[in-house]
Amino acid sequence: MIQVITRGDAGPLTYEVTVNGGFLHNEIVELNSGATYISTINPGYRGINPIRNQLNHSISSFYGYKVAGLFGSASEVSSSPAQPDKAPGRFRYEDLNGDNQINDLDRTYLGSPVPKFTGGLNFKLNYASFELESYMFLQTGNDIFNLSKLFTDFYPLFAGASISERVKESWTPDNQGATIPIFENAANFSTVSNTNSFYVEKGSYFRMQNITLSYNFPAALLSKLRMEKLKIFASTNNVFTITKYEGLDPSVGGNADTQFGLDLGTFPITRSVTFGVNLGF
Repeated sequence: MIQVITRGDAGPLTYEVTVNGGFLHNEIVELNSGATYISTINPGYRGINPIRNQLNHSISSFYGYKVAGLFGSASEVSSSPAQPDKAPGRFRYEDLNGDNQINDLDRTYLGSPVPKFTGGLNFKLNYASFELESYMFLQTGNDIFNLSKLFTDFYPLFAGASISERVKESWTPDNQGATIPIFENAANFSTVSNTNSFYVEKGSYFRMQNITLSYNFPAALLSKLRMEKLKIFASTNNVFTITKYEGLDPSVGGNADTQFGLDLGTFPITRSVTFGVNLGF
């Protein structure tokens, strides 16, 4: 972790800028009894088990099938490696070991929820009686397993489920370039019920976390009011977020070090505006 602070002034204007950041490399290097992964931690969510804590990969790594695309036609289905429940519009998985069949041996590492870099910028500006302070945060190099897609990009798992606008672009025979599978009432190996790279998204984001504007009343007025301090301020949090992540909020957490980075539809951080007064006598 590195932190750099700089300060300066130009007459009535003063400023302070604090920049901090750090790079992180996380890797499981050894397990008990010669194991290659932790078999006792395999959290499941509606039949999908996305995490494997495996040697030579980070904690809470995502593990499953790589999606090569969607089956486009019956002829493509018949000429592809053996795969349970394959059909036009459904997921076509990569045959990683080249044995012409899709099974557990074709599962692989799909990404890591551990960011490669996190950093922040704190900026303070003072002019006469006014103060402006802001805080920005950056996280990059991590992935998110977006399990909320179970409810947004497929046929409803239960009556009344909300569906995203994206399903309007689901695969059809006339929409061969689609990335979202055919909209059908089916849950099997080649549709919704499997851990695969369709759910994995880049989790990098930049967030303007806070902006606060304050005004300190002058000493002459405070003396007349027999006060030592009178300050009013307005502050807003979670101002905006820049990200390519399609879920509600890229700042997803988790239950423990060995199982995090899963978005189960967590309610996003809300924006708030606060007004206040600081008094001192």
